[in-house]
Amino acid sequence: MSTDEKDSSSLEKPPSSTEVKDKVELWKINKETKELIIKNYSGNGNSTWETLPECSLAEMGFAECSKDIKFRFEFGKENIIRKITNILQNKIGTDMVVHVGDQDFPCHWPVLYYYSEYFKKFEKVNDIFLSSDKVTPKGFQLVYEWMTDINAEIPWKNFVDLYMAVDFLKISELHELICCRLDNPKLLSGFEAFKFFLQTLPLNSALLQDLMLTRINKYFLLAVATEEYLNLEPKHVFNMLNQMNMCVNSEMEMFMSGVRWLLYDWPNRKQYAVTIMQAIRFNLMPAWYTTSLKSKHQNANFQELLDISEVQTMINLGMSFSVTHNFLDPISPLREPLQMQKPHDRQWVFNPKVSHHHRCECPKWRFLSIDVFNQYLQDIINAAIQYVPSLENVKPGQLMPCCQEALEKKSLNT
Repeated sequence: MSTDEKDSSSLEKPPSSTEVKDKVELWKINKETKELIIKNYSGNGNSTWETLPECSLAEMGFAECSKDIKFRFEFGKENIIRKITNILQNKIGTDMVVHVGDQDFPCHWPVLYYYSEYFKKFEKVNDIFLSSDKVTPKGFQLVYEWMTDINAEIPWKNFVDLYMAVDFLKISELHELICCRLDNPKLLSGFEAFKFFLQTLPLNSALLQDLMLTRINKYFLLAVATEEYLNLEPKHVFNMLNQMNMCVNSEMEMFMSGVRWLLYDWPNRKQYAVTIMQAIRFNLMPAWYTTSLKSKHQNANFQELLDISEVQTMINLGMSFSVTHNFLDPISPLREPLQMQKPHDRQWVFNPKVSHHHRCECPKWRFLSIDVFNQYLQDIINAAIQYVPSLENVKPGQLMPCCQEALEKKSLNT
C-alpha cells in the first residue's frame, strides 16, 4: 500500500471517539478536499512561500498619541484614614515609651514630635521619663488622646492635669483651645476657679494658680467662707488678698478676710500677721474706719493683731492718705511728692440687703465688726448659689437711693 493510500485509508476511518450514540459520523470530507489536504501536508505541491516582511506598530499607523493622557485612580481614602486612626488610637506598632511616674505609655514618636515643642529637642529615642511633679499620668494620657483621637472628649474635672501637661510639653495648639474655654464663664465659674486653684497647690504651678485667682471674682467671699480657705498656706492667702480682681464692697471686707484666716489659729499664725496685712490696701479705706482700728477692741486676739507695730504703721499711713487725699486737689503738684497716687481699686460690688454696704450716713448702715462680718459669711453660706446673682457692680458715683437721701439730708443740716 502506497503512502497516499495509507493516508487516505486513515482519513476514511475517523477515530471511534468521534462517534456518538447511534454511530453517526460527526463530519465527512469529500474526495477533492482530502486530496488537497494530503497534497499540502506532504509538501509535494508547488509551494509559493514568501518571507513575511517586518512591520512596526508605527508603520501600521499605531503612532504614539501626542496628547498626554492622565488617569485618576479612585481608591478608598476614607478607608486609609480609618486604618491610620485605628493604628494611632489602639497604639499599634508604637515605637517608644513615655514613662510618667509609675505609669508607662507606649506612643508613636512622630505624633509627639509633631505636636510638642518639648519632644522636638530630642533625637529619636526609645524611652523618655517625665517627672510627675510637672506632668501627671492623667494629664499625659489626656494629651495623647487629644493628639490621636479627633473625637476625644476631655473631662472638665481633669482640667488641672491637662493644663499642666500642655504647659510643660509646650503644645501651643491645645493651649490656645484651653485659653478660649477659660474665657467662657459658663465653663469656668468663679467657684470652679477656686476649686481648680486648690488642686494646683500640690503641683507648685504659680502660673496656673495666678490664672485661677483672676477668675474667682464675685465668688471671693464665698471662697473665704469655706473651710478650705481657712486651711490655706500663708503665701496662698496673701496671693488671694493681693489679687485686684477680687470682688468686694470695700477694702474693709478684704481686711476682715485676712483677719478671719489669722484668728482661726492665732497662736500659730500670728507670726504671719505682718505678711498677710501687707496684702491689704489701707489707703483705700475711709479715714473713719482706719481711725476705729486705733481704738480698743474686746476681742483680745484682734487687739493683739492691731497692736503689732508694723500693722500700726500700715493703719497710720492709710489714715494719713485718706485724710490728705480728701483735701488735696486732684491736680495739685503735691500729690507726687506726698506719694498720693491712689492704688488700684478692687472690683467693687454691692447688695442693697447687706447693711454694711450702705453709706455710714444711711440709717440702714451697720459698722463692719468681726461679728457683723461673720454673720455676713453665714448669710453667704445660707444663700449658696444665690449669693453671686445678688451682687451688683458699682458704677462710678453710684449710690443706693436710701444712701443718696441720707447724704442730701446731711448736706442740708450742715
